[in-house]
Amino acid sequence: MIKVYRLPALLTALCLFSAVALAALFLRIQPTGQMLSAVCADGDLPVLVLDPGHGGEDGGAVSVTGTRESVINLDIGLRAADLAGLIGLPCRLTRESESIAYPPELKTTAQRKTYDQHARVDLINGTPNAVLLSIHQNFFPKSSARGPQVFYAGTPDSDVFADCLREELNAALLPENTRAAKPIAEKIYLMKNVHCTAVLVECGFLSNAGEARLLDTNEYRLKAASALISGYLSYLQQR
Repeated sequence: MIKVYRLPALLTALCLFSAVALAALFLRIQPTGQMLSAVCADGDLPVLVLDPGHGGEDGGAVSVTGTRESVINLDIGLRAADLAGLIGLPCRLTRESESIAYPPELKTTAQRKTYDQHARVDLINGTPNAVLLSIHQNFFPKSSARGPQVFYAGTPDSDVFADCLREELNAALLPENTRAAKPIAEKIYLMKNVHCTAVLVECGFLSNAGEARLLDTNEYRLKAASALISGYLSYLQQR
């Protein structure tokens, strides 16, 4: 089911001022009403599909501080979904917890990971008017590597979406980052098999001690989530 993620009414009221502050500090967008009018004059907003990478038996990389990538991806994804809901953007998540319900007949981790990837592709391709944003963290043998990295699928507008995300992520997390958005590798099953505009972001390097410590904090995860929604809004305005 497609959802518009919204915070509970009381919490929304209490956080209204904070939301405006977030828009000013992190999202760098015009007021919400004006933005929605500008990007959606025809009233047909796409559905943002947020895909927190890994999960279940697939924890992804492990940071130098001992945190699993899947945990960070999910936390940033949930924060991004809350922000999207706060300003009325339709979105859905490919997972909402660290647990994944695997069919009992699947006996190996490899089988379960394959099942999960196929299920995500089916969910994404079954979502009308979808735009995919897959959230990951990087790991590299050289611990000096840091900063966001953005990859895009071969589907229409994916490169445009990627550039919008790259600009906002760099501005929020590492302004001196000069990496350009790049096409995704063919071996990435999810990105190769979805039909919609699709981008994969690596928010930071878990192999970099300083960045790993930042990604362990609520403040930095919120900043990353805010930059992702800001990049999506920038893409909608261009689209």
